[in-house]
Amino acid sequence: MDRTEELAVGRRLLGHIDGRTTDLADSLFRNRVIAYSCRERARLERDRLFRDLPMFMGLSTRLAKAGDYLTEDVAGMPVLMTRGADGSVKAFANVCRHRGAPVAEGCGNARAFTCPYHGWTYDLAGKLLGTTDKVGFAGVDLARHGLVPLPAAERHGMLFVRPKPVQPGEEATLEVDAGLGPIAADLAALRLDTYPLFSADRVAPRINWKFAIDTFLEGYHIPHLHRKTIAPYFIGNCGTFDSAGLNGRFCVARTSIDTVRGVPEAERSFRPHVIALYQLFPNTILIWQVDHIEIWRAFPGRDDPGRSDVELTIYKPANTTRPDSYWEKNRDIAIRTVMEEDFPLGERMQIGFESGATEEVIYGRNEPSLVHFHSSIRRALGIPA
Repeated sequence: MDRTEELAVGRRLLGHIDGRTTDLADSLFRNRVIAYSCRERARLERDRLFRDLPMFMGLSTRLAKAGDYLTEDVAGMPVLMTRGADGSVKAFANVCRHRGAPVAEGCGNARAFTCPYHGWTYDLAGKLLGTTDKVGFAGVDLARHGLVPLPAAERHGMLFVRPKPVQPGEEATLEVDAGLGPIAADLAALRLDTYPLFSADRVAPRINWKFAIDTFLEGYHIPHLHRKTIAPYFIGNCGTFDSAGLNGRFCVARTSIDTVRGVPEAERSFRPHVIALYQLFPNTILIWQVDHIEIWRAFPGRDDPGRSDVELTIYKPANTTRPDSYWEKNRDIAIRTVMEEDFPLGERMQIGFESGATEEVIYGRNEPSLVHFHSSIRRALGIPA
């Protein structure tokens, strides 16, 4: 965020701390537990949220130079994303046009992509360069059998893809800024393209994907669940929330924020004392952790609404002089807090959701980020509020 916004958020947080308050939603929000356990609801979310909307894929540094690529299965669509020789980012279905095998695995750098099954080769722009048996495939028009393009975009140091093939007459580009709304300027100010990847971890907890996002959208639980890990460093049940269409920004204060009191406003710096969490709809939490970027992405399980695939990535500054052990410590804190405290409790909650013991959960007015997130899901799915 820019300087004006930094001061405004800092003042709001100090006001809440002094008044023992927090930003509030307009009303309580009741959500039926089938949102976490119903297979039909899960199918609708996969189709409407994970196939029709832009999906955050990582920071631009994942594709730092021409030929860099990454692959991922997004809601059943095998995705290949690469940076072309012209510097632009493109995405394709990672599906060979011969027999459907993936043409790339994992991530890396390549001049071309060659299918491991029969050797059909594609360039960085997805064009089919040739087959390995020209006589047997003499009738194949190379120009019409390139990799199927997916709409992609690179904005503010972030990579996005829509995991649904480009339709006839449709551009392969993707509009992102309109959806980000006012937080686009915030994200641009973070200079995310200067943070290379440090680590990536993946787990498959027995929780609905939305619970993985819920975890980050309220500080109400911090003094209770995290009392032995991060609670001493953060002010619980206190924060600011600003909506941006389907997205949002949730800011929480470190206990160190008290050190700015008595400092003239023009000299105040809230940055070391505030954590900004950007909820990028539908499935990404991007956290500005003052000196590094922490990102969580949650995907629904293929056939079970009570399972998910969750990724944690840590990005460090390109010009850091800190040893890797420092960033490893930050990674360990994130894993210990979320994967060893939030998710295990979430798995027990998931059992409760599926037991039939209760029909609804309640999000309090002191949890405005949660209220906004689930209201946005209903709106995107066309479910009445």
